[in-house]
Amino acid sequence: MKKLLFGSAILSLFLFSCSKDDSTPSPAEKYMSITAGSTWNYSVTDLITAANSYTYTQTSTNRDTTAGGKTYHVFTNSSGGNDYYSITGNDYYTLQTLPLGVTDTILENLYLKDNAATGNSWSQTYSLNFGIPVDVTVTNKINASGLSKTVGSTAYSNVIDVVTTISAPAILAIPGSSLTTDIHSYYAPKVGMIQTDAKVDIVVTGFIDQHVNTQTKLTSATIL
Repeated sequence: MKKLLFGSAILSLFLFSCSKDDSTPSPAEKYMSITAGSTWNYSVTDLITAANSYTYTQTSTNRDTTAGGKTYHVFTNSSGGNDYYSITGNDYYTLQTLPLGVTDTILENLYLKDNAATGNSWSQTYSLNFGIPVDVTVTNKINASGLSKTVGSTAYSNVIDVVTTISAPAILAIPGSSLTTDIHSYYAPKVGMIQTDAKVDIVVTGFIDQHVNTQTKLTSATIL
């Protein structure tokens, strides 16, 4: 059961629905708007089986909250609950709650640095507890910037492509196990995340055999 929970948590690490702006540039220069009333409509397509495909809407509220010494802007999510984003200078954070056992674990993810050069990367290691301590490292790298990308019928410019990899030595230490990830997230100025392509495969012989291949696209947005 602990290994099954471990697999589910690893898969959840890339499912950030991917803020308070503490810097001085104008909102148009930032890679997300927090203006109250702004909305983003997304479609999530399961490329393995369409049975798990769905849509959701994020809406910026007029509320903030604090966590870990940062101010987070609150967004509602039509699929349930709230999403939390914070912008500190050129760094973009979000919070994710993982249900681990009796209590939830809240993780802070630095998912974007809008001023980082192509090839620059940063890593975050989370110490998770499944009855035994397990370290999971999430590494984000600027794969490309200044891109032109069309999503649906909308063309975006100055797009940043962030590639994410997840590693967990505890998985690889088990004979016959493997963890591979291929995750690309695309961010446009003011709009934020416009597309994410995510492939995650986890195999632990006799316990876990999970495979994810999803594409999340922004279908429409009203940015105020």
